[in-house]
Amino acid sequence: MDTKAVEKQLRDKLAEEVNRLESIEQRLRGTHSASFGEQAIEREGDEVDERLEETIIHEIEMIKAALDRIEAGNYETCSACGKQINEARLEALPYTTLCITCARERSGKILRAS
Repeated sequence: MDTKAVEKQLRDKLAEEVNRLESIEQRLRGTHSASFGEQAIEREGDEVDERLEETIIHEIEMIKAALDRIEAGNYETCSACGKQINEARLEALPYTTLCITCARERSGKILRAS
């Protein structure tokens, strides 16, 4: 796997997500209308933006962790079992830390616990 290309892709995605986050934060800091009716609608939009903000922050954290793994030389290594993560899986989920076997096992445990 060309980790240099993956690193560039992740850095580009990181910059994009940081820009999205800044845009959302600006909207959230913006002023609200004087009309109570419009304020109610704006506050609903704020709630959506807050959820989106949480999602983007989580994605930024995952991208940074993937970049750290590339730098450490263990990007392609499953954090659970230590085996190599399939290249196709990393292409589909570039921030994954688990091979497909461990991911299935973990999701099965979560489903059984529910």
